[in-house]
Amino acid sequence: MKIRLISGLAVHALGCLLFVFLSWLGFYLYTQLFGALGSVGIAGAKAWVLVLYADAGTNLLLALLPPGRIKPVLCAILGMVVLLYLLPHHPLRAIYFSLLAAGLSWLAALLGQKLTLRLQA
Repeated sequence: MKIRLISGLAVHALGCLLFVFLSWLGFYLYTQLFGALGSVGIAGAKAWVLVLYADAGTNLLLALLPPGRIKPVLCAILGMVVLLYLLPHHPLRAIYFSLLAAGLSWLAALLGQKLTLRLQA
């Protein structure tokens, strides 16, 4: 039980760090390819922070839950919530952040399960 929690928290924390890094990389590549961002002001940054909070909270919940069928459902719900939140005003960010948040969360859940099995053996 303790191994599962520690490995789950470590892998999901790494997933949150990857979310921050890949978000920055996506913005950097977009500005290099297409020029400046379309939106000005702090609306995009506030949206990113809210998505980061949702991603971190969901990853914490995923790390604490036992393996089962609820984890892929939570990842899908995270992707849909991010998509619905950002879609009206930031359509490109909505697609990128929803796929990034849900994909990294699901990958962290799978890696956490594999790491737990490897450490228990």
